[in-house]
This record gives sequence, C-alpha cells and structure tokens, in this order.
Amino acid sequence: MYKAIADAIDSQDLATAEQLLAAIGAESVESPMTGYYQARLAEAKGDLNEAEQKFRQLLVITHSPQLVSKIRAGLGRIQAHHRAAAEKSLAEQRSAIEEAKAEPGAQSLAIFVLEPVPPAEKQAKAVQFGKIMAIDAYTARLQLPSRAWRLYRTGAIGELSYYDQQCQGAQIPSFSVGLDDILAVKVFPIFHIESLSPEVTVTYRISREEEGTFSFTWQDVSQTVEGLLPIFEECVDVNVRGKIQRKTEILDYAHICDLHLPQQQIILRFCDQIYEFTQGVSLDTANSSRERQGTSHQQWQQLSRIWQTNLPDKPVWKEFKAFAETALDFQELLKLIDPHIPFLRREETNWDKAFHLYSALAFCRDRRLE
Repeated sequence: MYKAIADAIDSQDLATAEQLLAAIGAESVESPMTGYYQARLAEAKGDLNEAEQKFRQLLVITHSPQLVSKIRAGLGRIQAHHRAAAEKSLAEQRSAIEEAKAEPGAQSLAIFVLEPVPPAEKQAKAVQFGKIMAIDAYTARLQLPSRAWRLYRTGAIGELSYYDQQCQGAQIPSFSVGLDDILAVKVFPIFHIESLSPEVTVTYRISREEEGTFSFTWQDVSQTVEGLLPIFEECVDVNVRGKIQRKTEILDYAHICDLHLPQQQIILRFCDQIYEFTQGVSLDTANSSRERQGTSHQQWQQLSRIWQTNLPDKPVWKEFKAFAETALDFQELLKLIDPHIPFLRREETNWDKAFHLYSALAFCRDRRLE
C-alpha cells in the first residue's frame, strides 16, 4: 500500500494518494510511515509549512534509520525551496527598486520614517518587515518602534518610496518624504501676538531684512508640534582628585511649539526664548495692560493656553525626544537642515535641527494624507 501511495505522489496523482492514505489511515493512523506519507502529500500539494511541521514531529518519535533519512531528505527539500523562494523574492525586490530609482527625479535624497506599532502586533509585523527589508525577524522586531517615530533610513526617494509602499501593503505604518519638500517648508518665528480677533495677527521675524505681520484663523491650523530643546552651558566642576574641570551640561530647556497652516504652506514657530512676552496681547487678562507677572515658565503656559483653548480637537505631536534619539544618529542629514530657531546659543546643536526635521516631517505627512 505504501508503495502505491509513493508512486501516486511521484506521478502527481495526488487525489489517488489522498484516497489511499485515507484508507490506510483508519488502520494505522499512529504509524510513523503513515505520517511520513502524509507529510509527503502535504509537500506535494505545496503546503510546505504543514509538511515541515509533520516531518519535525516524526523525527522525535521515529527510530528507523531508513525512515529518519527519508524525513531529513524531506526537510532538506523544503529548506532548499525556502532558500530559492527567498532568493527569487530578493531578486524581484532588487529589480523593482532599480526600476523605482530609474524614474525621473527618483535619485533625490529622501527620509524614511517608521511609525509606532502596537506591542501586541509587533511579532507578526516584524516577520513582514523582515521580508521587506531582507533582515531576520528578531532584528526587524527591535527596529520597529513602539512609542514614537523612528527615523529609519535616508537614501534615494525612488528606493525609499518602494519600501514605504511595501510597508503600507503589509499595514506597517510608515511614510517617506523628499528632502526638497522638507527644505521648502516656510517657517515664521513668532515674536508676539498682535491681536486675537477678528483674526489672529502675529509678528514674525525671519531676519533683519525680512519681518512683518501675518494673519490667520484658528480653522487654518491643522495640527501642532511641541518639544523641549536642551540648553547647554559650560560648567566648572571639581573631580574626585580635587582638580578643576570644565564640562558641558544641560542646565535648562527651551519650550517650543509649531502651528501648522497647510493651506498657506507655513509653520508658525513659538519659542519661549524669543517670544516678547511684554509685547502684543496680554497673556494675563483680557484687557490691554502690558504688565506681566510670573516666571518665564508661567508666561509660556499662559501663551500655550491660547492655542490649547482654540485648537482643542487638533492633533498634537509630542514625542519629539524619542524621535530625536534616532535622528541624532543621522549627522550628515542634519548638516543639511536649517533649524529656523533664532534664539542665541553659544554654539549650534543638532537638537534644534532635529526638532525642525520632526515638525517638517509632520507637516509633509499631514499634506500627504489630505
């Protein structure tokens, strides 16, 4: 009977092989030989995962050297098939990437960002992400973020758009943005609010040669981006040996908030280090008094309460710090970024550039979803 089953499988007469196995299975369902041909049938049908599982189960209970040899041969065939399929998939992927990179403008620099994946979905998404990026599932799982955006890769926009499309198809949240789009975003650093009605009018200053007022309505704002920027100072300390040493430490943080106006293609940037709290509308009362009280932190809270009150349902991006921890590794990219944060520092810091990148990415992502 087993020879008839083997002959049917070898001749691809799978219906006959299935009938014979069904008949013999009633008599010897626990027989390792029956299990072996069940695995062979599954392999012939293309159910390789089922076949591999059956072969591996049989290895534990089989004592016949001849049958063990056949089982190992079956596992070898399945592994060879997996390798061939992986190589074919990789070759197809490379071909698709080369085609994408050959499109007009596809060589310009772009940024690929991974968005958070719920922990419960991470294992399954990691397997899919590993196939897309040609990495093992364990590494893929470590690279998928759980809480905030991860700046994952820079490269040609054609290639990164391909990866983005593959991730979207696998329901792995991500997006890609061209560097030219990032650099094209217009930013108005706001120095004070002139009035809140009938429209909001603000005073901005881009440079000594470029300053003025700008008016908008709260309906123009699509979202806000908030962050804290470390303020570094050089400090003098005494080490354990009693020697004086100088080191740079974070002494404080600058508060920053961007309002995004996609229709006007503008970001309005508020920062407590440059905002003129004694100018414009009063933050303390509804009257026009110029008197200000409280600490700078309290003044910032009063200022931020204006957009919190008027934009209660708009998205707020707050995970800048976690994003920056990945973005700061991309030193060459950050060299190309103008931070558009004009408060005086002793020296430049990539934290400023990382915030502008974070906000500009949110701006471009928002426009893409419109």
